[in-house]
Amino acid sequence: MAGLQQFVGSWQETEKEGFEEMATALGLAADKKQMYHDARTAISYAVSGDTVTINVGLVGAPGGREFTFKLGEHYDSADLDGSPMKSLVNLEGDKLVEKHTNQNLHGAEMNITRWIEGDKMMVQTTCNGLSMMSKYSKAD
Repeated sequence: MAGLQQFVGSWQETEKEGFEEMATALGLAADKKQMYHDARTAISYAVSGDTVTINVGLVGAPGGREFTFKLGEHYDSADLDGSPMKSLVNLEGDKLVEKHTNQNLHGAEMNITRWIEGDKMMVQTTCNGLSMMSKYSKAD
């Protein structure tokens, strides 16, 4: 679990590239596409024993979601708009590798890889053959 410790704490998205193409591929409605384009994601990680808790939401927006899971075990999750997903997270070296299957999009898979570069968390999201890159800074 030592590799997980580098992710512990709160992070806020500062940059994203490739969002427009990804949002179009996912079929987001124009109003949601604009909202998510303008919004910044906030995410926090906590580890207790072999259990990981993630809180994710949008900066300045009410709500958000919390998920608790164990590495290597499937769990039920949801994307930011509430669509149900089946998720699996593994630690591969110093990277968190996530696989999310959207239950509403005919099993569409979204793969997310997170790693730390200096004081930034880098996040590459791939879905339907497209990739988006985001950068996060520590918020605490």
